[in-house]
Amino acid sequence: MSVPDFQQLDTLITDYVDSGRLAGVVAAITSPETTLHRKVYGQQDVGLKTPMAWNSLFRIFSMTKPITSIAAMMLWEEKKFDLDDPVAEYLPAFRDTKILQTDGSRVAAKAQMTIRHLLCHTAGITLPAFSEDALVPLYLEQGLDGMRSKGDLQGISDRLGRLPVKFEPGTQWAYSMSTDIVGRLVEVWSGLSFEEFLRVRILAPLGMTETGFQVAPEMNGRLTTSYAIEEGALGSIIDTGNDSTYLSPPAFPSGSGGLVSTADDYLKFIKMLLNEGELEGHRLLAPETLTMMTCNHLDGDMEDYGAADFNGITWQGIGFGLGFNVVIDPQKAIFPGPAGEFGWTGAAGTIFFVNPVLKKAALLLTQYMPSQSYPLRDQFRRAAYEGMLSSHKYEYQHD
Repeated sequence: MSVPDFQQLDTLITDYVDSGRLAGVVAAITSPETTLHRKVYGQQDVGLKTPMAWNSLFRIFSMTKPITSIAAMMLWEEKKFDLDDPVAEYLPAFRDTKILQTDGSRVAAKAQMTIRHLLCHTAGITLPAFSEDALVPLYLEQGLDGMRSKGDLQGISDRLGRLPVKFEPGTQWAYSMSTDIVGRLVEVWSGLSFEEFLRVRILAPLGMTETGFQVAPEMNGRLTTSYAIEEGALGSIIDTGNDSTYLSPPAFPSGSGGLVSTADDYLKFIKMLLNEGELEGHRLLAPETLTMMTCNHLDGDMEDYGAADFNGITWQGIGFGLGFNVVIDPQKAIFPGPAGEFGWTGAAGTIFFVNPVLKKAALLLTQYMPSQSYPLRDQFRRAAYEGMLSSHKYEYQHD
């Protein structure tokens, strides 16, 4: 087998930084056993000229969702719930779900919202930062605004339960705060706080000691600065690394997007996925459970379910499982991977994907918003595959 060639990937990253489009990047390619390639380039903070480092800390935002979903499915294995159980069985505020009509009226939903709906984003819940639907003003009136929501996890979940939904549960796909509700359910099922469950049952066993909802004081100097993209280049600062809100405890631990992590830590999570639920003797899930999570749970692809404009790309040929997107038709998908590839992204330009055929995975960490400002994630995928395939005799078919 030839030595993998990741020159195209490295060139892509250096070009983005040297052209002033990004401050810095950490990227890695991994197998189940070892990190095959890594690239660290640029700066944590341009103004302070702090060099980017392998142990720099990143806001991973929605790449928190797969971790939360794994937490839930660990409890599913313990028979704490069934996927098609009504959410109201565990959270009474969700008992009388109403659908908000275009005229402002509310009608009773025909089907009850289930745990599967929450994990698949088909519950009818919304997320103000990513939506322009009629639910948004109702959410904002109730102090519900994703990670900026007011109150504790129980209160936020209860308020979400009392509000109407945007469609009949199970009939459409819409990015939402549903994974925050999953975090609350983890508390109900386990008897632990959500934050404690993640720490004790996932982060500590995997050795993810630098991942959490708050940056510890001894790690303050390693948090990257987040930038807005303005006119095709780095613009104003969104959140400064050395004076960030993440240096203080959050109002609530957001299972949708609250974690901060490093490349080394998140690669441990990815390697667990590549190893079918186990890492270095610590098994989180049975292989069959992970297989179920990373297959399509929609009756069609995400485009069929109304995700056509989400995140500025097409979702033809891409399905959604229990916390992950998954390629179901490589001929239709814009993602250059085989059926079965799965992963997800974060709002600040981050992405990971796992190829169970090649038994390899890729991770990209950077900090810019909005993430659709550049085609970076698509370019990263293609460059990563170029390198991965250079040392593997697998060829995927893609138009």
